[in-house]
Amino acid sequence: MNVRGCRPISLLFVVGLLFVSRAVVSAQDGIYADFSTSMGNFSCKLEYGIAPKAVANFIGLATGQRAWIDSSGAASTSPFYNGLIFHRVIAGFVIQTGSPTGLGTDGPGYAFIDEFDSSLRFNSYGVLAMANSGQDSNGSQFFVTATNNVSSLNDKHTIFGRLVTGSNVVYAINHVATDENDKPQTNVIVQTVAIRRVGTAAQAFDINQQGLPTVTNLPVTIRPAISNQVALSFSRSPYSVHRVYSSTNFNNWDQEWSDTEYSAAKTNTIFLSTDAPQNFYSVAQASYFRSGIAPTNMLNHKLTLKITSGGSGTITITFDGSSGGKWSFAGSSGTLTSYTVIEGMLDGAYLWPVKFSNSTIYPLYIGLYFTSPTAGTFRGLAKNLALGTYFSIAGTFTFVST
Repeated sequence: MNVRGCRPISLLFVVGLLFVSRAVVSAQDGIYADFSTSMGNFSCKLEYGIAPKAVANFIGLATGQRAWIDSSGAASTSPFYNGLIFHRVIAGFVIQTGSPTGLGTDGPGYAFIDEFDSSLRFNSYGVLAMANSGQDSNGSQFFVTATNNVSSLNDKHTIFGRLVTGSNVVYAINHVATDENDKPQTNVIVQTVAIRRVGTAAQAFDINQQGLPTVTNLPVTIRPAISNQVALSFSRSPYSVHRVYSSTNFNNWDQEWSDTEYSAAKTNTIFLSTDAPQNFYSVAQASYFRSGIAPTNMLNHKLTLKITSGGSGTITITFDGSSGGKWSFAGSSGTLTSYTVIEGMLDGAYLWPVKFSNSTIYPLYIGLYFTSPTAGTFRGLAKNLALGTYFSIAGTFTFVST
């Protein structure tokens, strides 16, 4: 479940309950985000020690210190959030922003992994967290909760801060009139987001050392091809997403093509149809950090999953040299019906799904996050076949050759 699909829950908050004066907050070390909106100001303290990627990404976008891909395909360093609207407001639940189009379907042109920690929970009013469209799909959209407890979001959305001042403003935004799509009938605008660093540790936090994707534009060679087609040639970097945008007038741009390069740099030529006397093109690249410790396949390896959340026990999967393998769990064993490996770009690999020959062991949709070449943590979903529903599962793993 993601925050876009959640339903409203009852409001349990009393206005002013969590109000903390700016004088008190300013005396405490930390990194703060000060939001100026068309309905007033509020501030959040950012959890850079526990969710460093989310905080670094937010700071980089808010200040323009990290580039993002704008609607024309340009690598922009304009402050991302200035002028955006709260596109989704559900009374007693959340206020959400971070969508450049205001439709809730876009972001900065890249994604980064979830950061979950048992010390960060949706257990109070004013939790600041990343919106997403599924596992490891964080970008620019975020929300602030407007309820005291929404535990169903725990370990589904990365928490990276909490409200410290301006609870009355969040309450007011959360109670504006909305349409059938939960969009305010009168736009509520994020005017600016200012970042305050208080203390030595906060000053030392480096947003460029957190393994986030980097955005650049690529030189492109354009030449005519066959009738009504154009050939575009550009160099593709490994572990990068490439996007091609086109325009006939430099004002309105459309994304024409995108693809992901996993393993090797190469020069790519693509062919696009042209429907106007002249077309202009730009190519954007989002490159992902990868240290190279995660595998590109599972062949001839044994994967041992120790479940610590969403169940208990240990699943052992021995992959053979082709596309099959064997498994054992809780005294039962069998063969793999099928599995698909999606090579990750963040020192991970995704198994979506792993299906087993015995229906008592549920199909798994998990990400493997390597901390060494032979071990790490996993998280994802298991599917209850009888009910047709999914539930979260997580734990640790080992990965050794056979």
